Amino acid sequence: MKKFVVHLSNKQRHLMTEELVKAHAAYLKSLKEKGVLPFCGPCADGTGLMIIDAASYEEAKGYVDNDPFSKVDYYIDRKLVEVEEATIENNFLIDDVVAYLSKSNK
Repeated sequence: MKKFVVHLSNKQRHLMTEELVKAHAAYLKSLKEKGVLPFCGPCADGTGLMIIDAASYEEAKGYVDNDPFSKVDYYIDRKLVEVEEATIENNFLIDDVVAYLSKSNK
């Protein structure tokens, strides 16, 4: 499973309604229950972030596009980027960097 970071920005506050926010929350709940959405939340600067677990970019984009907020362009700008998680188990990806550096220094 791949991980994708979604950065949502350029909020259109005039589109917010009680019905819209409830539909958005229900959609996020459904993604959480499917194990697709390990993290989401608003940022202090008025933007929003989501982490999505999906098999492909297209699948992750589909999850974003089906969000009620996306359907009405509440956030006009939606940037979706695949990210490789650096963990203790993969030595924070240092081995890949060291291997690259050793090849480029030859």
